[in-house]
Amino acid sequence: MNKTLVISYFFPPSNFTSAVVQAKRIISNKEHVDLLYVDDGGSYNSLRELVDEFIDLKIPIKINAENKLDIIKEFNNSISHIKKDYSAVYSRSWPEYNHFLALEYKLENPNVLWRAEFSDPIFVNIDNSRRKNKLNFDDDYINKVNSKIAKLNKDLPLIANPVNTFALVEYLTFIFADEIIFTNYNQREIMLKSSPWDVYDLVVSKSIIKAHPTLDNDYYNIKSSDIDLDDDCINIAYFGNDYYSQRHFESLFYAYDSLVHKYKNKIKFYFFLSNDKLFRLFIKDLEITNNIIIKKPIDYLEFLNACNKFDVLLVNDVITNYSFEFNPYLPSKLADYLGSSSDIWAICESGSILCGVDCRYKSDIHDYDSSREVLLKLLNDYNLSDENFEFNSGYVDYRLTILNELVEEEYNKNVKLNKQIKSLKGQLKHVRNKNNEMLSSKSWKLTKIFRKK
Repeated sequence: MNKTLVISYFFPPSNFTSAVVQAKRIISNKEHVDLLYVDDGGSYNSLRELVDEFIDLKIPIKINAENKLDIIKEFNNSISHIKKDYSAVYSRSWPEYNHFLALEYKLENPNVLWRAEFSDPIFVNIDNSRRKNKLNFDDDYINKVNSKIAKLNKDLPLIANPVNTFALVEYLTFIFADEIIFTNYNQREIMLKSSPWDVYDLVVSKSIIKAHPTLDNDYYNIKSSDIDLDDDCINIAYFGNDYYSQRHFESLFYAYDSLVHKYKNKIKFYFFLSNDKLFRLFIKDLEITNNIIIKKPIDYLEFLNACNKFDVLLVNDVITNYSFEFNPYLPSKLADYLGSSSDIWAICESGSILCGVDCRYKSDIHDYDSSREVLLKLLNDYNLSDENFEFNSGYVDYRLTILNELVEEEYNKNVKLNKQIKSLKGQLKHVRNKNNEMLSSKSWKLTKIFRKK
């Protein structure tokens, strides 16, 4: 059968980024496929209605396991639900379970073409530390995989228990997949150089670079967004998930609050965040707070339409210069921005893939002066010039003082919380001991007959 089976642990209506990107891949390819996915009872996602056009057969499965090894086993066992023979199988991380199942299918069907995509490095974290997860696989599984490795005749190392599952899934995908897809060159270099096994030449020879998919312009007009914008302002939007130490907007905050300009209040920032707690904490003492509107994420098709309504879309790199030789990450949101009619402001790290993208506005994430220049350019582009503008040179020291106070405050809260948790654990242990004493007592045993219903 000349048909591709797509293996996707997360898939719409799930709103995980990996689910959305996988659906976009299918839509962009415009090829009919069969789909095996985990039915997690996710909420409504309008993208599901669009991708259904290209899915001929859905194979929903349930996963009841909780720990990683059991999830891998249970997901791999779902191969029994696959009743057809396919010419190709496609898997994409994240999560890594997709590649484990695709490998299982490849080992049972050696002639199938396996295309495997890596969204980001798996074995290394965002700070370049190794993800720690050594597990003992069944000996039968290890022996089966090793026998297949030996037959490749490439003098490749065998695997042995215990093994890091993150390193393992990269290695097995590297050597058994027929085609490996990376979203950018930096990612490929980092993943191959961090691998415990030397497979660099093998992987490069069968890999391609393919950025996240951008949907056709028609998709941006299917579902109208009811976002209410002030036409007298420059409206800038950021669509993201969490706000954390390696992805933040401090350079933007520095630039705005240190700028003395009679029209700067004309710039409005809209942040669509699924978790805004930390973000609110870090902006609470800033002047820019008065020009920030925080909203919850919106449905995907509504988001695409909203992209066209804002003047500027904000995207930023993950900060990696303290951990990586070069930045291996490419924000997936960029692909959606590129399909819109709005300008893009990229706050990027030098040498990153984002840094090389053609955007109207661009600043360095480590240099707040460059963000100030962008703010001035924005105001000038919208005919909001102020010849008497100036910058507050002492702002950085002030902001650093504020941040240090915030960190110390949060640290003290955590110390207090940890003490409370420790105290509660001690109380719980005491209650359990008393309960065990009672259950072992003679009086409890003698009164057993009275407790029977």
